[in-house]
Amino acid sequence: MAQPILFTCALLLVSTVVIMVFLEIFEISPISSRFDWATISRLQLEKSSGPNAFSELMAKMPSKRTNKWIVVTSIQSPTEDVKRLASYPDWTLVVVGDTKTPADWGLPDVHYLSIETQESMGFDSVTRLPKRSYTRKNAGYLYAIANGAQWIYDTDDDNKPYGKGLDQFEYSSDRSRGLRFTTLEWPNTTLQESLFNPYRHFGRPDMWPRGFPLEHIKNHGHYDGSYRLCHVQRPAAVQQGIVQKDPDVDAIYRLLHAEPTTGLDESFSEFAPPVILAPGTYAPWNSQNTLFSRSAFFGLFLPTTVAFRVTDIWRSYFTQALLHAAGETVSFVPVNAIQRRNAHSYLKDFDDEIDVYDKAGEIVQFIDEWKCEAQTMDKCTIELAEKFAEHGFWGYDDAQLVIHWVLDLKEIGYNFPALRPGARSDYPIGEDKDIRRNCRRAHVTFSNDLPVNKSLPAEKRAQQKINNFGDLKHWCDESPSNASKAWLFPAPEQLAEATVENTTLTDNYQTVAIISNNWQWGFGMGMLQRMYEANFAMLIFCGHYPKQSREAYKNKFPEGMGGGDVTYPNLKRPINYIDLSNEEVRWGYLMYYCLAKVEEMKIQNVKGYVMFSDDAIFNFWNPVNLNIMQGTKRANGWGPWWPNEKFGFQSMNRTIQMFNGEYLKYFKKTLTLTNLPFEVGRKERIDIVSKKPVTDPFQYLMVGDGWVIGDWIYVPATNISFVATFAQIAHEAELFHELFTSKMLHILPSEGLHKQCLP
Repeated sequence: MAQPILFTCALLLVSTVVIMVFLEIFEISPISSRFDWATISRLQLEKSSGPNAFSELMAKMPSKRTNKWIVVTSIQSPTEDVKRLASYPDWTLVVVGDTKTPADWGLPDVHYLSIETQESMGFDSVTRLPKRSYTRKNAGYLYAIANGAQWIYDTDDDNKPYGKGLDQFEYSSDRSRGLRFTTLEWPNTTLQESLFNPYRHFGRPDMWPRGFPLEHIKNHGHYDGSYRLCHVQRPAAVQQGIVQKDPDVDAIYRLLHAEPTTGLDESFSEFAPPVILAPGTYAPWNSQNTLFSRSAFFGLFLPTTVAFRVTDIWRSYFTQALLHAAGETVSFVPVNAIQRRNAHSYLKDFDDEIDVYDKAGEIVQFIDEWKCEAQTMDKCTIELAEKFAEHGFWGYDDAQLVIHWVLDLKEIGYNFPALRPGARSDYPIGEDKDIRRNCRRAHVTFSNDLPVNKSLPAEKRAQQKINNFGDLKHWCDESPSNASKAWLFPAPEQLAEATVENTTLTDNYQTVAIISNNWQWGFGMGMLQRMYEANFAMLIFCGHYPKQSREAYKNKFPEGMGGGDVTYPNLKRPINYIDLSNEEVRWGYLMYYCLAKVEEMKIQNVKGYVMFSDDAIFNFWNPVNLNIMQGTKRANGWGPWWPNEKFGFQSMNRTIQMFNGEYLKYFKKTLTLTNLPFEVGRKERIDIVSKKPVTDPFQYLMVGDGWVIGDWIYVPATNISFVATFAQIAHEAELFHELFTSKMLHILPSEGLHKQCLP
């Protein structure tokens, strides 16, 4: 009896050895707890069929190949949305097929990859992709990269560009400007504080994207200290666009809010600008409306061992960890697509998303603590893939597939970005005394309380106005005056109906109001909020706003104001502000700098910007032509500040020298230099001393043709870039506020209001 047992055991042992050798020979052995880099190098050397096979394939494909590619996967005949994507002249569309895709699928100039075509491309990672899987998109990514793509737009065949569409993304490769979400303002940042909810930023704090850790939703917020504003920062490597109507939310949100037959009908703030997430901050993003620059192509990989509703979310967290190691970032941009989803089982989605609910928080915790042991990004990618498998975030098959993905990328000549230790400390807040500081503290919050249809009454805004003036009434009631006791307010619907009939008031809804302060804010902000906030697209305080603590949002008044605010209505939080140091403001002499900083925010879809000082009262109900600049003109000539050696004519000379010197090659300054001769040449300019015409634009800058009061100015959106660029340079040259304002009002088309907007 013992002999058969021994024989059987020996047979099993021999069979096991044979199978292991077979698996090793065909490179499909299970991955060990540590990767063998020598084996990976051998695999790379053995790859030889790819380039030749791919070259032969390309000879049969359409000739259209741009540097911008769109990748979708589809199992149906070309949809109208796909046909629209195919029509963009600057973009090349590649459609990845599967077993269910019609055999005769085709569109002119579209690169269609059937299963057979994918298998013939020569990429080992593609041959290992499962069929009937969304992850076959990986084949399309490699195809686009091999064809020289510099940008890849990742989307689906039921997504439609909306509004600015693909032009909403930024295609700069060297510099950007704008808001930056970070938690480095506070020490000992918690994981919850490092999470960014894009829907909150775009005016919907009641929503959360699929993949946001559920355990952090209830008490999550973007508190004071979460944002900073940077004049120059590196553009994001990945940009996620917000989707209108039926955005990407999880099944829990849909079960609570979606209609069974029509789905969701959601909208977002039309004013909220793009925002870059600094390394060390995290948010989930999807594969439905996302732009990748070439530096992030290595992160396009979709894992195959997780559910369909999980794969792109896990990719987003996996890629963020690697991007941060290279100092690269992710950004979220305003609505640029719309989706109308077919009715389907949200309970089925719920089942598919179980891992998202259960593990998203754990993944964020892991990637926040992970440090790559390797020295290059390709090896870090493989290392992190193994760690994901070890922690059960995805299967070992994906860890192995990432090896072949990396090798395929290297084979087609893709250059992985370099690692950059210390990237989390990029773009710090500059010193107050540095008037050229790059980044500063700022805070913004947006709401979605205006109807998409501008002809409809804005009842939410009307209610806010009534609440605000109710607060002011209570405040006035406590004063010796009895006037406020007789104040009566209409119902919200009455006020909304009356407002929608008033063009001036509805135009204000599309205008940004900026209140400036010559000194550190000390009191009255709560009162000013209630006077103006609900009447404009947004209200921004600009001046020195003291750094606030983590718990500041719980206080009735801002910290660091010496208690001077307690006699005024309490601050309404959150508050929108841009911090200018006392050195940058210089007693109010340089307050126009606020216009440069507000323009850097890239606020969307506004008609213009009105800036006024905190000690002026703006009668915003008076009609104003919002198509041209407005100001309060005072007299002819330059006024008393021109002879001042520090802030007068010498400052204008320095401004001209800077335009022609260190800023000559900066693209925004170059644009302003191009526009300056045009604007000056719109009409005859006369030197008030020589009485002769002036045609040279820089000579004209030295001509005093009228000066203005600087307490109120309006700049239309069409002119804000020109004004902001000029303000950036004039501020560095320390040109006096009223001299700057005067020159802008005379260079650009303008009207003098002669105090009709001021009391």
